[in-house]
Amino acid sequence: MGLRSFFGILPPRVSYRGVSAPVEPVPIPEKIRLLWYKRTPSDLAVQIGKRVETGQDLARDGKGPFVSTVTGRVEDIGEFQGVDAREYLAITIITEQRDSFDPSLEAIEDFSETKPETLRAAVNRAGFTALSPIIRDPRVWPRVDALIISAMDLDPQSVANQQSFRDNTSEIGTAVELLARTTEALKCTLAVPDNLAGIATGVSMGAAAVVMVPPVYPYGLPEILAKKYGAGLLLHPHDTGFSGNTIVVGLDHALSMVHSLQGGKPMLEKTVTFSTGENGGFRNFRVRIGTPVSELLKMASVEPAAGGKLILNGTMRGYACFSDKQPVTATTESLHVQSPSEGFSFQDTQCTNCGKCNQVCPVDLEVNLLGRFSEYGIYDKSRTLGAENCIQCGLCAYVCPARRPLVQYITGAKQAIRSGLEEPVGMAEAMECDACGPSCPAIRLFDMGSDTEDSPKEKE
Repeated sequence: MGLRSFFGILPPRVSYRGVSAPVEPVPIPEKIRLLWYKRTPSDLAVQIGKRVETGQDLARDGKGPFVSTVTGRVEDIGEFQGVDAREYLAITIITEQRDSFDPSLEAIEDFSETKPETLRAAVNRAGFTALSPIIRDPRVWPRVDALIISAMDLDPQSVANQQSFRDNTSEIGTAVELLARTTEALKCTLAVPDNLAGIATGVSMGAAAVVMVPPVYPYGLPEILAKKYGAGLLLHPHDTGFSGNTIVVGLDHALSMVHSLQGGKPMLEKTVTFSTGENGGFRNFRVRIGTPVSELLKMASVEPAAGGKLILNGTMRGYACFSDKQPVTATTESLHVQSPSEGFSFQDTQCTNCGKCNQVCPVDLEVNLLGRFSEYGIYDKSRTLGAENCIQCGLCAYVCPARRPLVQYITGAKQAIRSGLEEPVGMAEAMECDACGPSCPAIRLFDMGSDTEDSPKEKE
């Protein structure tokens, strides 16, 4: 995946894979499972036993959209734990292996003649996720200073966006036109990895300027693209409005928007990169959203070895998948079958203050301190140190010699801060806790007096 530092002098270089992997279609499975976050069965307009059509909105009025990606009959409605450990409402559908499309979705033939609010409503109704957090009301839209359509992948274990660029050069201009009009962005940029520069020179990009991006992780992450090639910050909604100024959309997602809106169809499928082992090959599968990952394993004729893992969304930012019943979602980018020799075990070793995590952090966080506060639930301090600015790239954990699960610690702090489900624990309260006695790890970590005595800088 990448090279570690030479004698610890330079930070490691983690490169994106530049391989070509033609897209292979995966047949519609016998069953699919659709996931919906923070919802209950009362938010559904369907019940067990009801027949649904492809593209049908399964949500009650005003709750959705929650789009069916197949035609079939609802078998079950219940809870399902995702790979991110969050609880989802899950609906299982027995498929008919063929599509009967919901007629409420109308085709849009000419994007240039369609009002932006109409395009936004169509994108939202079709179930696309790239703009859904921002589209509260298609008629109310924030100022967008920059739009970036990215042919970069989110993780070194994914090559889906790169392959979409190789295979769909004649449609990129249409994707630019659609998203530029939909977002009403003041400027539009197409981000292309350096290794595809030869193809990019002969492609019509429409109104988009082209930037060539070094194929080095994490330059393909939306936050980094927004900072380097956009207007600075990703656009996010809040209770009182919006913050940020840049929207980043993956090329595969953008091309799916074009095909769906022109055909009057919802977002049905996702390109997922499948890889195996440390030096295994790459394959791109086009699968229906809701397909269990077991179907991808079957398609690839791969059975995970004992002691190995299934990892969704890459080895740098992804999650271990403990069941092959986990479905592909609209945000699934890759599935990696990790061999036992690739396994990496995190430890509960304390931070040694080596500073390597701080050195590689692309957003300049004090990761060594942030990891400690997050580990022990001192979320007010985590927030002060900028936990919510962490982009979860995974580089800190990648270089940590103590093998601390830094990404998990900080991600947990972010979720606690944003959800408000847990009250932040103050440092004074943590220090007063006597549950562990004098061996309390929080005391060892946050006793500033003892830290000063053992500080290498003080000894110098």
